[in-house]
Amino acid sequence: MNRLLGIFVDTILPIIIIFVIIALGILIYKITNKKFDKPIIELRTHSTPLVSLKNSFCTEDEMRFLEAVHKSLPREFIAFPRVGVTTLIEPKGNLADYKAVWNKYVDICIFLRKDMKPILVVDLIHPSPVQQQMKKQDENVTNILKAVKIPLISKQIEYTYNIDDLRVELLNAMSNSTVAYLKEKIISDIKK
Repeated sequence: MNRLLGIFVDTILPIIIIFVIIALGILIYKITNKKFDKPIIELRTHSTPLVSLKNSFCTEDEMRFLEAVHKSLPREFIAFPRVGVTTLIEPKGNLADYKAVWNKYVDICIFLRKDMKPILVVDLIHPSPVQQQMKKQDENVTNILKAVKIPLISKQIEYTYNIDDLRVELLNAMSNSTVAYLKEKIISDIKK
């Protein structure tokens, strides 16, 4: 009896443990795969999609500000409204931070036209206290922008903008390397 028990403990028990571990591994793999697999959603082909066109992408206030930005900055810059934060960043390792800003956008993003590098984000603030309460800058977005070293400024929405003051404010908010690039570009254009 002791000999049978010894054989069981020495050979059969380790084999059973190995099979149980393999079975648990397969079970965990299947469960996590189901959890993270997203079903592919397709348009219903048998009917017209139930969507409608937005009548305006930007508000009039945003358009006025964009026009002022384009007038105040040199041609080397271009600004776009409502830029998705996930188009400005890419995940590095863990997806948690990336997913924290999924479906978030910034009001205005200014890019270097040469390589479309984002260099400044502008958060537009409405003068109305009610609208300010409705739209507050997301703290996750602010932290992500700091992590990737994109400066963020807040700008009060105005009916008209002083182009010179706006130019100074935007250039002061940009990183020193961006301003140095612009200075070098202007000097090289003058020498031509």
